[in-house]
Amino acid sequence: MKKHIIYFLMLLPAVFIASGCQKYETGNPPASTVANFTYSTSNSGKAPCVVTFTNTSLNAAGYLWDFGNGQTSTEANPTATFNTPGFYTVKLTCTAVNDVYYNQLVKTAVINVRDPNAGLAQVLYYTTCATAGGAVHMVVLNDDGIAHVQDFAPVTLVKPYGITTDTSNKKVYVSDYSVNAIYRFDADGTNPLKILDVTIFPALDAPEGLMVAGDKLYWGQPGGIYRSNLDGTSPELYKSSIDYPADMHYDPVGNKIYAVVDMEDGTGGYFSMNLDGSNLVNHIPGVDGLAVEVNVATGKAYFAGYAVAGTAMPDNGIYTSNIDGTQVQKIGEYGLKATWGVAIDDKRGKLFWSFKNSNYAPDGKIIRANLDGTGKEDWITGINPQAMQAVWIKL
Repeated sequence: MKKHIIYFLMLLPAVFIASGCQKYETGNPPASTVANFTYSTSNSGKAPCVVTFTNTSLNAAGYLWDFGNGQTSTEANPTATFNTPGFYTVKLTCTAVNDVYYNQLVKTAVINVRDPNAGLAQVLYYTTCATAGGAVHMVVLNDDGIAHVQDFAPVTLVKPYGITTDTSNKKVYVSDYSVNAIYRFDADGTNPLKILDVTIFPALDAPEGLMVAGDKLYWGQPGGIYRSNLDGTSPELYKSSIDYPADMHYDPVGNKIYAVVDMEDGTGGYFSMNLDGSNLVNHIPGVDGLAVEVNVATGKAYFAGYAVAGTAMPDNGIYTSNIDGTQVQKIGEYGLKATWGVAIDDKRGKLFWSFKNSNYAPDGKIIRANLDGTGKEDWITGINPQAMQAVWIKL
């Protein structure tokens, strides 16, 4: 009898344990909340860039994002703009569906917004006219403010009204209105190559404004915007909706084209549109635009405008406005002859423009000023300047 009692007492804990486990495992536990996300960046992750966040959280009732740059959002799948290089800690906090101890309500990730200018030189490229022919030049910009001009290898030019750069491949492109040609150079001005003329593309006609977007070269001529591969192959009409852009600017972050149209051969105006040609807007109708530069960081656009009475640009000169074309104001003069040159030194907050008194004589100059037009100085003198662009590029 005593043995049976001892055996029964030994069996009791096992019975309780078994019954307890069975009771705990009956049914499903309440759903937990797990915060999580992925992201992708525009502009190859270089500032300025837009970061698109894809929410992959589980069982969340709400979201609060802190992007580490002063911006927040409660959207499920937000976007955020990062204008300055650096490391940003992005934090997503989810609202739980159930109050259980195994919730994971916070997810963080560090985003590296890279400096687009690391290892690059800031260079002002510009073209000139002369009785002996046109030319291309460069100045490496630095803090001493002195212009040390370097000349490109010579090619046949008469009126080089367009210039642009392909910073990814370290190339410079120049268009000539008179000789109907587009040339390509290395970033240091060497290895010139004519990539387009009328023998290659019979439709080429008085090209002016140039820009590079992705793997394509774009230019303005009568009839619209044309484009080709970067080596000049496969030239074609791209968009006829803007007739003869005298100058163009490409914003890689917003994937937008900004353009001004010369009224001598086109309808005039300051336009913007998406790179695919959609959402075309004429922000400043009727103006005779010759050059345009857009500063996305400050929200400003700069123009060389030819006088048109009754418009926002009634006098010859250099103008600025908001990017959307509002608040137009004149900030400078460009001389007796029209100019195709405006450029921005974004590091030092300086604006450059061409000042001309004749078509070919060396009686002009490049003016450097603050972005609001104050503090003007004659920076390079004794030249006849035309088109220009300031960029960061690997030399």
